[in-house]
Amino acid sequence: MPSLENLHQHFKNDEFELIAISVGENKEVVQTFIEQHGYSFVNLLDSDKAVSALYSIRSHPAKFLITGDGKLIGMAKGYGEWDSAEMKALINYLMSL
Repeated sequence: MPSLENLHQHFKNDEFELIAISVGENKEVVQTFIEQHGYSFVNLLDSDKAVSALYSIRSHPAKFLITGDGKLIGMAKGYGEWDSAEMKALINYLMSL
C-alpha cells in the first residue's frame, strides 16, 4: 500500500482518484491501519463482500482503472509497485485518451 499512497500523492493535483476498498474487514481495524500508516487516499469498506460478489472478484488485491464516465480501461490483480515511472506513464497515457 505504500506504493499506492505514493501514486496518490503523485497524481493528487490531476483528474485522478485512488479509492481503496477493504473487503471483509472490520471498520475499526481498517481505520486504525489507515491512520497508523498515514494513508490519505479514500478507503471504503465492503465488509459483507457484496461489492466483490457483484464484480466477481475472487482474489485480492484487484485494481481497476475507470474513467470519469465509468468506462473500465484497465485491470490488474495481485500486488505490485504502483508508483514506478512506467506505471505513472501508463496512467498519464490512459488519462489522455
